[in-house]
Amino acid sequence: MMVLLFVLLAGFSIVTWKLAVIQIKESPHLSALAAKKYQRHITLPAHRGTIRDYNDDFLAFDEAFSELYTGRAHLREIVTVRHRLATLRGVKAIEIRETMTDAETLAAYHDHIATKLAPVLALPKEEVFAKLTADKGEVILEKLIEDERAESLAEVLKKERLFGVYLRPVVERTFPAKDRISLFIGDTDTKSNHGLWGVEKLMDGMLSGVSGEQFIERDRSGNELPAYRGKVVEPRNGHDIHLTIDMQLQDIVEGICEREWKSHQAKRVVIVVTDPFTGSILAAAARPHRDSENPDESTWTNHVHGGLYEPGSTFKIVTLAAALVMKKATPTEIIDCEDWHWFEPKLKVWINDDESNGRQTVKGVLVHSSNIGTYKIFKRIGRDSLLDYAKRFGFGQRTGIGLSGEQPGILPMGKWSNPTQKNVCVGYNLNTTPLHVALAYGAVANGGTLMQARIIDRITTPEGKVEQVPPQPVGQACTAATAAHLRDFLEGVVLEGTGRRASLAPEIRVAGKTGTSVRYDDKLNKYIPNHYVTSFAGFAPVESPKVTCVVMLDDP
Repeated sequence: MMVLLFVLLAGFSIVTWKLAVIQIKESPHLSALAAKKYQRHITLPAHRGTIRDYNDDFLAFDEAFSELYTGRAHLREIVTVRHRLATLRGVKAIEIRETMTDAETLAAYHDHIATKLAPVLALPKEEVFAKLTADKGEVILEKLIEDERAESLAEVLKKERLFGVYLRPVVERTFPAKDRISLFIGDTDTKSNHGLWGVEKLMDGMLSGVSGEQFIERDRSGNELPAYRGKVVEPRNGHDIHLTIDMQLQDIVEGICEREWKSHQAKRVVIVVTDPFTGSILAAAARPHRDSENPDESTWTNHVHGGLYEPGSTFKIVTLAAALVMKKATPTEIIDCEDWHWFEPKLKVWINDDESNGRQTVKGVLVHSSNIGTYKIFKRIGRDSLLDYAKRFGFGQRTGIGLSGEQPGILPMGKWSNPTQKNVCVGYNLNTTPLHVALAYGAVANGGTLMQARIIDRITTPEGKVEQVPPQPVGQACTAATAAHLRDFLEGVVLEGTGRRASLAPEIRVAGKTGTSVRYDDKLNKYIPNHYVTSFAGFAPVESPKVTCVVMLDDP
């Protein structure tokens, strides 16, 4: 009896110790395993904020969908699957365990699901079976399911008692503008839903919302237990971003850009339209550009702010502005522009014009785009002053637009050779972007203030509060008096000079400047004769400018 008593006490002690270990020490781990089997954590995705144009037209927004996916743990956990198969066959789980191996049990249950889902998904049964048995954490059976179809699938899952295959809410980023202005809008990562580039990346902190969550617990039969439904944390959607782009104007610009690119067979065509007083980009288009149907990495450069070129004679406003502000020249002063060609004895280089300009006023130098006259004016101000005013007009530095891929441009900061001395003042041996030129001409149009490039107009919070993003002046490019003289000069270019084809109706006064530069080939490391980059930069109406526009054709 004592031996028996000792054995019983030892046995009960072991059982008590084991229960204590399970209930206390291993409780969190075992609870987690149980939760993994019977609980589902559902992420309630937040909607990323919309991107809209100035007039509130949608450019990017999230659409709500569902997706059908497999829960690998529920499809592979043999006890759960055995009970599910027993329920389907109307027998007890012990019968399944005694008559079928684990592998046969899993295969039979997977076959049942594949049989029921194949017709609904319009897929071969073998393909569905392969997805159910794939060695992955989860497999997406169908993506982007709209509400009506999601309800239909939910009914099938419930009716056929398909445990281990679930529906969950997802969002998909939609871009109704498609390839129009896509290089400004950017794109998002489908997994993280964060911006990759463009405005999507620039404003990612504002656009990104905060996802919500919910826990759902089910019994062994797969039925939800409402009493154990976890607390629902509602998602918080992102802010809405309104761009300065006007899509009505954008469509016009896109059409012109496409037409000219094809008709002139140019390597590049770029058009940018800005507001001279705010720096806002109203419309911008480039060819080649991103084509979602024919993806090519070479077309992913946004040539508006990332494509460099030598501006040619459109840069001459910087040389003249410096001379006028520094009082090295006056608008009515006569400059001898020589006869077609002129040999500069100090530099020992030839400077050429496209025509014999003779004696011209300073205004006439710009109107007739005389390289000789511009160089003679440049000699009065010198290298350092020209570079200083180039920077004042925004060249050689970032525009402030903030988008990835922006090029600040290049100014020749080192020692200048003799050819460089004659070239920089007329827009050679430096690189810039069409956006830089547009902002520089905007400074002339608005009275001398260089504005920061602006693509974001306002932000709307999820609560509906509107926060305006104000225009930002960068600095004074030139005096108001000098800007007034330049506006007069540039109007003369259109009325009687090299830009006569830019004139509009008599009641609309246009000012602007043509620019032509021989094309430089980076691969051959030299200028190519008879190949040009041609451009026009201007604004209208002269008396109260509303738009600044730059058009550039590369090798038309």
